[in-house]
Amino acid sequence: MEKLTERLLLREFTKQDVDAIAEFRRDPRYLEYYYRPAYTREECVRFVDTCIAWSKESPRCKFQLAITDRSNGILLGNCGIRTESIESQRGDIGYELSPIYWGQGFASEAVRSILQVGFEDLDLDEIEARCVVANKRSVRLLYRLGFEEIEHVPPRPSRGEFVDRQLPERSVFLLRRDKWTHCYRRMIS
Repeated sequence: MEKLTERLLLREFTKQDVDAIAEFRRDPRYLEYYYRPAYTREECVRFVDTCIAWSKESPRCKFQLAITDRSNGILLGNCGIRTESIESQRGDIGYELSPIYWGQGFASEAVRSILQVGFEDLDLDEIEARCVVANKRSVRLLYRLGFEEIEHVPPRPSRGEFVDRQLPERSVFLLRRDKWTHCYRRMIS
């Protein structure tokens, strides 16, 4: 799958994307909103391999795409939409951008495009997003795109590999098809 926007190409991942992902996932500005240490290169390889595997599934219900600059092909980050099955009426989105490209409208442009995939291509009724409350840019982006906060998740101890760390305060947001349709029409007019 490929999606073009004014400035971006959202495309499938390739193995050549690992180093760019690993570079921004160890940036202290990126890690500010996470409870974990910098990602290892091996973790980034597993992430890219998972995205590549999803791209080969049929039927497909998980789309995680590389965000690249249309003018030069540089990888800026990634965004995606996932559902439990092709029959699902609700999906969830996730996105991340290298801190080098924060504040330039790239996340907004990419997320609008992935929402279009969810509502038009996958025919979803609702799309959920989760966000660390301290990440004010991301919170503002979700509100600007029409999402509404539906749940507040207080900090809590982590489980698994990072059991000694605290999960940050988070919010769960939801965007319904009718709200997106109204907001999307307003954005393109």
